[in-house]
Amino acid sequence: MDFLKKKYLKEWKSLIALGKQELKFGKNEMIFSAGDKTNGIYSIKSGYVKISYKNFDGEDLVIRIAGKGDTLGHRGFGGDWTYPISAYSLNESEVTFLPIEVFKTMAKTNPEFSFDMMMFFADELRKSEKKISQPPVLSRIAYTILENYRVFGFDKNEPTKLAFTLSRSDISNMAGTTYESVIRSLSELKKKGVIQISGKNIHILDLKELENIANPAGD
Repeated sequence: MDFLKKKYLKEWKSLIALGKQELKFGKNEMIFSAGDKTNGIYSIKSGYVKISYKNFDGEDLVIRIAGKGDTLGHRGFGGDWTYPISAYSLNESEVTFLPIEVFKTMAKTNPEFSFDMMMFFADELRKSEKKISQPPVLSRIAYTILENYRVFGFDKNEPTKLAFTLSRSDISNMAGTTYESVIRSLSELKKKGVIQISGKNIHILDLKELENIANPAGD
């Protein structure tokens, strides 16, 4: 698993190899659901995954997208040990699963592993705090497009086109704004020459300026 492929002791390799499972999911297939017992942690080997939760109205709200090398399931650690969010594949995906008992054993007996995981959780918290700081809508839309680019990258045949563009509804969910605001913001980014829109697809013409707009304070 990517988050374990570092400098941990050789004796852990056999334990990890014994416990891990390689799982495959089809398009729109659930990997785990909110309320499920936390049975382990996942790392994406291939494909794309959407992480969401349901609000009080039962609406499915996207909070993150994840791609190769990203970790899933860690939000289910602690508390009542259930997953507070759901994860399902956007396309055919393959993930590596590590049972929670193997993870706990490593965390309790390997200080270096525990420290790295603490840094991982701290980074996750920083990202969450940044999202709830509510920068301008345009910045939030730009940040969401950057996340789209980080996970999916560019199309192999069209170097400016995102390999996979999230739906406008998913963009509005991730940015914490309305569908109408997404349309207006995309139009504004297009006028600035930062992006180009082709049907449902988004092309990034000026990645540096998109980053500047997404981080107005330079954080």
